Amino acid sequence: MTDGQTVYGGGICQRRGQNTGKTAFCVVFRIPYNESMTQNSSSVFSRRSFGRRLIPLSAGVLGILFLALPGPARTADKTSKPIEALVYSTMPSTSAHSPAMAMDGDPSSYFKSVYGMGDGDDLQIQLSQPTRLYSLRIITGDTENQDLLTDGYVETTEDGVTYKKAAVFNAAGVAEAKLNWRTVLALRIRVNNRRSVSSLLVREIALNGPFQVAHVQRGPGRGFADISAAPDLADWANRAEKQMEACWPDATALLYSDKFITPNKVNVVYRTGPDVTPVAATGGGVMTVNTKWCHEHPEDTGLTVHEMAHVVQSMSAYNPVWLIEGVADYIRWIKFEPENYTPRINVKTATYHDSYRTTATFLGWCELHYDGTLVTRLNNAIRFGRYNPDLWAKFCGKDVDMLWAEFIAAYQADPKTILTPTLPLADRPRTLPTVTADSCVPVDLSKAFDTVGFYADGVKFGESDGFDGGGAAYPGALLNKTLAYKNLTFTLGEAGKPNVVTSRGTAVTLPTGSFASLWLLGAAIEGNQRAQEFTVTYTDGAMETLSQNISDWYQPERFAGEARAARMPYRVLADGTKDPRAFSLYAYGFALNPAKTVQSLTLPNNPNVKIVGISVAK
Repeated sequence: MTDGQTVYGGGICQRRGQNTGKTAFCVVFRIPYNESMTQNSSSVFSRRSFGRRLIPLSAGVLGILFLALPGPARTADKTSKPIEALVYSTMPSTSAHSPAMAMDGDPSSYFKSVYGMGDGDDLQIQLSQPTRLYSLRIITGDTENQDLLTDGYVETTEDGVTYKKAAVFNAAGVAEAKLNWRTVLALRIRVNNRRSVSSLLVREIALNGPFQVAHVQRGPGRGFADISAAPDLADWANRAEKQMEACWPDATALLYSDKFITPNKVNVVYRTGPDVTPVAATGGGVMTVNTKWCHEHPEDTGLTVHEMAHVVQSMSAYNPVWLIEGVADYIRWIKFEPENYTPRINVKTATYHDSYRTTATFLGWCELHYDGTLVTRLNNAIRFGRYNPDLWAKFCGKDVDMLWAEFIAAYQADPKTILTPTLPLADRPRTLPTVTADSCVPVDLSKAFDTVGFYADGVKFGESDGFDGGGAAYPGALLNKTLAYKNLTFTLGEAGKPNVVTSRGTAVTLPTGSFASLWLLGAAIEGNQRAQEFTVTYTDGAMETLSQNISDWYQPERFAGEARAARMPYRVLADGTKDPRAFSLYAYGFALNPAKTVQSLTLPNNPNVKIVGISVAK
């Protein structure tokens, strides 16, 4: 949001900064938005675990409207600050009905889940601090009073662990409660035990209390753990939660589908018993982890990354099982724990559909040699029930049996390098150069900028404009005149004006002098752009070619020589709205010959490579 926009909440009416002395609770409370309200907003959210119960069930449609109730006069807390809200859902949705729309103050927009809601699922609103609420009223169903919820309830918690039922839905689909200034850190909407609905639709949420809801956004993906049955596993669960949080954004990027928003929450339950899965299992909004396995394998917290991948996969059907499980192991072992993985394939008995690590290794090999986006494309097909074996030939040029035969031959020849073949120059590991403090010299790119790649929030622009040339751009609100990364500083262009250099073999003049390193700030579009050649020319005529893989702005690959310099929680779209997914800018560092004087840098002739800033340093 930008200054001057309106955000909504609930509270006591005030005028000219003075309390009127009267109670004037509004259905929707409007406050002017100020940019200062959201600075460093993510740092104020608690990472407390959220307790829950696990009860299996099936899936009817739910629409919800949160309104305010009139209450007794109460003096507003003059020391209270505007609060923020994160929206979490165990269910996927679409960009047309994203989770944040549940609290955007616009009853014409709404959150709607793609799949059904069972009693393990929930929609959760987490506030940035414990807040006193007087009342809430929830109306379910659409504007024509269809699909009313009569088997559901609302819970609140003040500590993130213990939940209390606040309201139930009656025969008219309404849940109404006076909370009498109950302290609330979070609230969640659930269906009754062994009940379900075919889709959860939340039209609007407004809360009644002495506060202002300054900002609402979709929360970062994470697990909410319940260790009540195994309190001694607190450290294990905490390590697992941190690992899931670290992996969740990149897993979401790898398993991307256009206009599809994956879940950003899973309820993690630790328990054991004869009816509990031997290791872990995920479904219906719940990840169940066997405590016996945790005790016997204290180092195996990575198993939750595999299960988290299932949450992000968000399949409409569990078919084909071998490939779904193979992709989940690919996320864990090939992308996030390669240092802990050694492929072991029985060449006499193994098949590509053995699932888990065997299939994961095969997928990794196919991506190295045939299609670097194979997993993304296969997962997309499975998600929407469109998978068939012919896709292997479509994506890789060979059918799956031919690919498997090649894979086995390569494994027999050298199993140690099956996932690490002889690397091109751009793929060879290297350490980023060290930069001496205060030695960085930003390059002036004002004459080279030819593309507007970031705009202010809410600004409309052409559908063929933006960073990607397709109506999407970085948020100018998060990119000021400079961007600092460690001891580096990049000078940026102004939002709404040319601020990106599109690589078309462009030659950029460098500051005169001798420097130890060259740094680029940028990203790729249309997928990762590999083996891009940048040429440095020195004043003595010598030339040096620097080869680099460039990550797509949405899908970071952690290439050698690459570091994520900035991560934006959203991008802006041509129609003035936001795409609530994370997008990145990357820093690329190259060693220079410090005995020579630099003159210029020639960019690759590839318009899919975009440069936002250049600096040199000693």
